[in-house]
Amino acid sequence: MKTWEYKIINVRSENYSMDPRRAEELNRLGDDGWELVSITSINFKTGATDHIGMVFKREKQQHPA
Repeated sequence: MKTWEYKIINVRSENYSMDPRRAEELNRLGDDGWELVSITSINFKTGATDHIGMVFKREKQQHPA
């Protein structure tokens, strides 16, 4: 049976955009087997999108018994 591990990353958003260098980080995560499965805007007190929340998953490596 497959089991999964998850990683959650919150990124600050400026004017509804993200730093272009963020793509490099996303590519590194993909190289490490992480798949982006969800992205959501996080609104704090202002009602504007202050942060972006990203959820990644990858299959857990099974350790031999």
